[in-house]
Amino acid sequence: MTATFLAYGVASRAMEASQASINIVGNNISNVNTEGYTRQRVDIVSVTTSGKTEKYATPVISTGIGAKAVGTTQLRDPYIDARYRTQNAETSRYETMVKGLSNLEDVFDEASTEALQGELSSFIKDLQSLSQTPTSSDIAQVARSAAEKVTQTINMYAIQLEEVRTEQTENLDVVVNSEFNTYVKNIASLNKQIQNEEIYGNTPNELYDQRNLLIDKLSGVANIEVSMSPADVITENLSIPHYSIKIKNQTGGDDIVLIDNGKYSEMSLDTTDPLNVQLKIVDTTGVERTDINTNVIDGSLRGYINLINGKGSFADTVAGESDSKGIYYYAKKMDVFANQFATELNKVNSAVAGADGVIGSDGDKNIFTDSSGVTTTNITAKNLQVSTAWLKNPSYINTTKYPTLDPVPTDYEATPASSDNILRMIEKMSEKLDFKDSLGNKILTGTFNEYMTGVVSEVGTDVELHTNFSKTATNVFQTISDARDAVAGVSLNEEGVNLSAYQKVYNAAMRYFNILDENLDNIINKMGV
Repeated sequence: MTATFLAYGVASRAMEASQASINIVGNNISNVNTEGYTRQRVDIVSVTTSGKTEKYATPVISTGIGAKAVGTTQLRDPYIDARYRTQNAETSRYETMVKGLSNLEDVFDEASTEALQGELSSFIKDLQSLSQTPTSSDIAQVARSAAEKVTQTINMYAIQLEEVRTEQTENLDVVVNSEFNTYVKNIASLNKQIQNEEIYGNTPNELYDQRNLLIDKLSGVANIEVSMSPADVITENLSIPHYSIKIKNQTGGDDIVLIDNGKYSEMSLDTTDPLNVQLKIVDTTGVERTDINTNVIDGSLRGYINLINGKGSFADTVAGESDSKGIYYYAKKMDVFANQFATELNKVNSAVAGADGVIGSDGDKNIFTDSSGVTTTNITAKNLQVSTAWLKNPSYINTTKYPTLDPVPTDYEATPASSDNILRMIEKMSEKLDFKDSLGNKILTGTFNEYMTGVVSEVGTDVELHTNFSKTATNVFQTISDARDAVAGVSLNEEGVNLSAYQKVYNAAMRYFNILDENLDNIINKMGV
């Protein structure tokens, strides 16, 4: 039979457990709007009296000795946390891509496209005027000025694309230094604080919340995996979890360890080649990992890498180049346009009779070159310009395929006043051409205007595609976030119900205490009277 005064201990512990639960409910309610806070509950266990002495004692009625609060626990689901962080990385990647591609879309907006098409139309119009009076130096000068405006407009595209690249590179640098490096450093610092608390048997739930919040933010930067095993043995009777965060090696090699308890890695950005920026990282063992770029497959880091380095169909995937359609891809498309534009018109201007009456025998007569004003071997959208020869002499443009020659070759018939070559240039401007990359692979067949329309359409399609991906990823992320909040978040309705329930338990325990007091009073003061 339970001792009389033992029952007072049962009542006392019941009130203590209820009061602890009420206090935790109050803590939950006060942190309902605290970022990263995890709902807590009191761990209550039944107090046992069983033991060897009771096992071999004379059988009696055992009524138990109540319950007690042994600690507080955070309500988290590791599986949902892992899904949350994986989806957060994907969502961040798409959001980063959408923002960057939207900047590209601004470069190729309708106004700028119409500007280029307008300059091309003006160039054609001035060529038509020159075809009507092919011997006029003044009209030839007007046509040259129109050609200069075309090259300047194409140059503008290249400059604006460079500005977008610079902006995205600066954004990436901020993510690397102000976000990634800050997060891993602070998480490692929290690991040390948490371990110090755990060694003394404490449960630092608030520190856990700070660490989990930083891990959530880190998961938006890169694809990470979190592990808490095996245990670190402190003494024979004490061990604490070993905490690490890593980026999984996609090729099966050693994973890149970002955080190992109190140790942390440090990332940097190599912009030596602005067209191919590279992430660098020194892991927790002090080893520089050169495979970080291929193993970061998600998060804002991957979004920026795809934007800056993405070469699309120009990528050498065997060499590990990104085949995303990024700034490099669209800059290269403009290079192809500029090179093809110069090449086609240079061919027409050079296909004229030389001193011997043979077509092309006097060599190239280029009206468009690179920034040197002479060479044409590496014309890009940025360096395209009217040739120095044409700048010095407006009539350098050949109006006829058969100019007047002195002396006149045998069977050669000059047509100096003819505008046949100008008409060929005009025809070339509306001719369907095969646009090819540097390897000779065909990109598109169409006119110059159709090519630019295709580029603009492609950018718009990319923005729309990634926007849809982003919306889908965000919806999935929100679903997972809601599921996590259902477990770890504070619900005022639920806490209100708990508060009422714990208050009732507390009142019942007090009533039980009073009944025990009344019974004891009866035994002491009234029995035998």
